[in-house]
Amino acid sequence: MSASAAAGTERLTPDGVLAAMYRAVEPTDPVETARALVAEDSVRIALCVGCPDELEAVGRALGICLRMLGRSPEFSGYAIADCRLL
Repeated sequence: MSASAAAGTERLTPDGVLAAMYRAVEPTDPVETARALVAEDSVRIALCVGCPDELEAVGRALGICLRMLGRSPEFSGYAIADCRLL
């Protein structure tokens, strides 16, 4: 995710990103582990999503990120820039 950082906004931390992400996770989301990296005005989140199908795993990960953007005011101005299956 990336954003144009507005002047005077609070800087995100990896722990804060993960806390917001776990608030967006629903009980049916098969998230096994997650990590976050915050650099300048971008946030990278690595999710280990347990799904038998790769397409479903990508869809679930994008759904989590979209819910996180919608529910967490600290991410106003952020958007999903790319999604990669590793």
